[in-house]
Amino acid sequence: MSNFRAIATVTATLQRALQAAIQSDVAGATVSTVRPAEGTNTHLPTTGVNLYLYQVSQNPHRSNLDLPTRRSQGDLVQRPQIAIDLHYLLSFYGDDLSLEPQRLLGSTVAFLHSQPMITRTQIEAVIADPAKTFLAQSDLADQPELVRFTPLTISLEELSRLWSVLLQVQYVLSVAYKASVVLVERQLTPQPVLPARAINLSAIPLRQPFIRQIVADAGEDLPITSGAAIRIVGADLQGLATQVAIDNAQANTTAVTGDHITLNLPAALSAGPHRVQVLQGVQFDPASTPRLALKSNLGVFVLHPSITQTAGQPDIVISNVQGAGNAPRSAVVTIGVAPAVAQSQMLTLELLKLQQVLFTFAAAPRTDAAASLVFPISGVPAGDYLFRVRVDGAESALQLDANRVPVGPKGTIP
Repeated sequence: MSNFRAIATVTATLQRALQAAIQSDVAGATVSTVRPAEGTNTHLPTTGVNLYLYQVSQNPHRSNLDLPTRRSQGDLVQRPQIAIDLHYLLSFYGDDLSLEPQRLLGSTVAFLHSQPMITRTQIEAVIADPAKTFLAQSDLADQPELVRFTPLTISLEELSRLWSVLLQVQYVLSVAYKASVVLVERQLTPQPVLPARAINLSAIPLRQPFIRQIVADAGEDLPITSGAAIRIVGADLQGLATQVAIDNAQANTTAVTGDHITLNLPAALSAGPHRVQVLQGVQFDPASTPRLALKSNLGVFVLHPSITQTAGQPDIVISNVQGAGNAPRSAVVTIGVAPAVAQSQMLTLELLKLQQVLFTFAAAPRTDAAASLVFPISGVPAGDYLFRVRVDGAESALQLDANRVPVGPKGTIP
């Protein structure tokens, strides 16, 4: 980065480089760096170019690259730097009859287009110039990015406003250029960081675990139910200290290979959709515990609720039946489910004939997790129905016969 002399160094370097360029094109031309003015002793050239730094702006692309510079306690962690752009007005003086201003303009724009950057060699030559001892401590040459000059497109109205700032000064042929970027910083000493006690490096193949699907271990076509084992199918699943996280909680695995992982679902897992991720570790030190570093994509499975059974019969109790004859019935249906349903989960009861849903009812409000659910029903004709429960959209399975026709769980509305 550069110290406070950087701006002056840019101006002096451009002056020196431009002086060498225009002298070969227009004899006797010189380059000055003063404010445009009228009268005598203005130090403006009779024939030549005047560089006037009329504006400084913050560079929008590098303005925040050094953040943060201090800790919350105010301690300096790195030198604050400001990235700025310099706006120069280049004015051309000379004999209008021989078109010297226009020839100087052509020489200047041709030079800046052919060499849009000031080189480190040019900067070092200016710093070493005995006539410019005020730049002796400049370190612009050490800036990682070279300063580049680009022409600015200024309309006639903008140009007239610019010259109106220079009171009682007549306009002369001029162009504007921007020098970007200049990085300026104070020579502050940041507080040193704490030394590292040890450096551990480990190289491993870049193979990230990938989950293709999650199925019931008993069969891909079977629903995943509470307490069942699941199989995670994928690629590169076996690694150092492989772990499986279900909803960000670690689950115990029973078998791990490169293409599949099996595990028993935690008993407390609720019905509904769940996220699964495979994590693998990296061993930095043989004596330390591996650190988890690689993560797979997120896999999703649905844990289906089950209607519990007692002595081979579904736990379905129909009570408080209202209605007789051909009139529709109202009743209270109590169903045992596994796993227990949390208070915040959405519940519905479906009454079916074969696979057609005839009625749907919402559960009664609950104050806590429950394994026995209560559904008030109404407007249901008497008869036998298949019962199915949905928890957060996950449905309980129907019992199928050999022909895959639903036969249970079944209940009777008297």
